[in-house]
Amino acid sequence: SGTGFGRAASTGGVTGVVTGGVATGVGAGAMGAGSEAFGVAGSVMAAGVMSPQQIVDDRVTGMNGLSKNLTVAKGATDPAIAKAQMAQAIAFAQTIPSKFPKGTGVGDAGVTKTRALQDIWTKPSEFQAAADAMVVALKNADAVAGDATKFAAAFGEIPKGCGGCHTPFRGPVVP
Repeated sequence: SGTGFGRAASTGGVTGVVTGGVATGVGAGAMGAGSEAFGVAGSVMAAGVMSPQQIVDDRVTGMNGLSKNLTVAKGATDPAIAKAQMAQAIAFAQTIPSKFPKGTGVGDAGVTKTRALQDIWTKPSEFQAAADAMVVALKNADAVAGDATKFAAAFGEIPKGCGGCHTPFRGPVVP
């Protein structure tokens, strides 16, 4: 795709932006034979093509789904329902770093609406640590979902996990 911003690619839980034939982005681990594993600011060749804004829209949809999972879990009177919703929330939360490939933030070419600040890519270890803390908070609540009192207490820690990313890495609402 030449120089500058190209295509976005996603495969195996790894999403990236293709520039000059090389995909860059965020991954959840190894892609398979012949691919390199990479972290918050690595590179990988990937299949499938999404525009930068489509990647943003996809992650917003996922975040909204996470919020819905948590709302249902919090209001569930059946521990099995709470645990099922928490499992879905945990599964998505574990992929959050991969939802932020470089080139999908505020000011990036092809991105018309996002709140993802560039600090995500300039402070990748801090972003990863915040995402990991969110997963820990979710797992802690999930572990006690059968006990209403303990679940409520553990669930109360989840907003801190959300804020761990939202406060330093999310900008103001864009109209």
